[in-house]
Amino acid sequence: MELKTQVKALNYTKKLLLGETDSILPWPYYPQKPAFDPQSRTLVPLPRSTPEAQGLSSGQLEEFLRRLAALPEACPQSVLVLRRGQIVLEAGFAPCSPQVWHVTHSLCKTVTGMAIGLLADEGKLELDQPLSDVFPEFFNLFTSRRTRSLTFRHLLTMTSGVNFREVGALLEKNWLRAYFESDHAFDPGTRFDYNSMNSYVLACAVQRLTGQSLMEFLTARLFNPLGFGPVAWEKCPMGVEKGGWGMYLMPEDMAKLGLLLLQKGAWKNADGSTSQILSPGWVEQMTTRQVETQGVADYGLHIWTLPQGGFTMNGMFGQYVYCLPQQELAVVLCESSPNLFSDSRVFSLLQGTFADKPLPDSLPADPSALEKLNWLTQRLQYQRPAPQPESPPPALPWYKALWRRLFGPKELPAPGPQPLPARAQELLAGKTFYAPDNHVGLLPLMAQCMQGNYGQGLRSLAFEGREGILRMLWQEGEDTFSIPLNFAAPQSCTLLLGQEQWMAAAMPVLTANEDDVPVLKITLCFPEHSSSRRIKLFLYDQQPLLRLEETPSLLDSMQQMSGNAQVDLFLDLFKDAGYARYRLNRFCSPELHLTETPPEALAPVE
Repeated sequence: MELKTQVKALNYTKKLLLGETDSILPWPYYPQKPAFDPQSRTLVPLPRSTPEAQGLSSGQLEEFLRRLAALPEACPQSVLVLRRGQIVLEAGFAPCSPQVWHVTHSLCKTVTGMAIGLLADEGKLELDQPLSDVFPEFFNLFTSRRTRSLTFRHLLTMTSGVNFREVGALLEKNWLRAYFESDHAFDPGTRFDYNSMNSYVLACAVQRLTGQSLMEFLTARLFNPLGFGPVAWEKCPMGVEKGGWGMYLMPEDMAKLGLLLLQKGAWKNADGSTSQILSPGWVEQMTTRQVETQGVADYGLHIWTLPQGGFTMNGMFGQYVYCLPQQELAVVLCESSPNLFSDSRVFSLLQGTFADKPLPDSLPADPSALEKLNWLTQRLQYQRPAPQPESPPPALPWYKALWRRLFGPKELPAPGPQPLPARAQELLAGKTFYAPDNHVGLLPLMAQCMQGNYGQGLRSLAFEGREGILRMLWQEGEDTFSIPLNFAAPQSCTLLLGQEQWMAAAMPVLTANEDDVPVLKITLCFPEHSSSRRIKLFLYDQQPLLRLEETPSLLDSMQQMSGNAQVDLFLDLFKDAGYARYRLNRFCSPELHLTETPPEALAPVE
């Protein structure tokens, strides 16, 4: 890593740990996350079917959901399974739902790759064309040989060798300039080295070649023809879509992307005609191994390829569009798990359930198994074991089961608030707890760093009990966030955090620790995102203790990325400095000793 980047990284780390976040970024803060607006675009739904009609077993899908929910590290949020272009399984883990868009993380790299494929099909670029043709202003007499040799193929196959990486996006304002001024770790084309900034440069290339933003270009050529619902893409400080992350899509639209590739770029329109969106030749190149990665999957053109002939779009923390062409099958999975790449138990479960299993055209109808599957999909909850029915649900005739599947309610009505537990009323209602000076934020740290939306410090935590509902009032900086605590079921709310609108829902439990100290545990889920906040309030008589954690944790994610030079720099800072490592752990899992005495009532220290 270049010396200037090391210095900037050290300065960023220092400010982050000390909570000096007002000046941590090299540009003024701007909101990045868009608000979910289901009315902004009308999603054209894919056809639905029963599993058996498409050669899949309802019992097998039920077992898959149960095993997925049982994996401690999985934290699934929504699942879709498609066979031959029809959705046979649709499940949300409440409060998450397939009817809400979800962040894609690196899964959207494949969308950027499709944009490059569209331009290649139109003859506006070639894979081996040098980038100097598109960005001549960054090339001069002092430009290195390696930078001069960069082509579109190197970026698409993650073989550019450029040292300016994801962490650099936190340290520089002009990412494109920093990319071309960076050193190289190796000659382009000689090794695989995953780098999201390659995707960002491709997004810049689309804008340069078309005069349109990446979103504008894809809206007419991809999103509209496929009938996408709401879609958004965050932008860099210079106003260009990030390309390799920051995209929000409906899970059903993620499924359409996989289906488009399974159909060799062809798409069936509403009127029954067929449009060729991507050329079969591009799809073949894209989904064929171009470079070995030494991992469980190799790499094509901005997509991961599998040994069985399949391919997968993959975003960190468990965002998958898993495609098996021989089975004509695709699985969409959105999670908040701690794994960054495909070498996870969740990915192994996907392969073990669906890969290498030839599927028949259809199976005999199984109304009893279908009813059990439907019963389960309507009762799944985030970070909770799959429920077991007290007695088998009554079997319906196959035609009634099919009618309910196709036209019945997609989800059970949300349970109404149950009366506030007497113990919670006694311990919490009407109480206000004050926090010492801190930099704790309600938004998970992982999301804070991604969005540049840093916490302003918790000032007080209050609880109001009214009409059988307990509300947590979290005061952070000058803002107060009101979060309903429904002990029967998650209850959604909207939080305006740093001018960004976030959907949220709390899942509270009142319990006790091993010393019988009452503990309020709250899982604060963000259904649009892959991060959730875990809040634990220990109600000690003398001094309550507040402990904050998150899933996935920032520290675990950094450790998984060991091997990335810029991430290793952050980790190396703490190898021989016990206090610094302690500060890092306390930063990622802060603890605050609270008091019921307002700060202004405390006697000044002499």
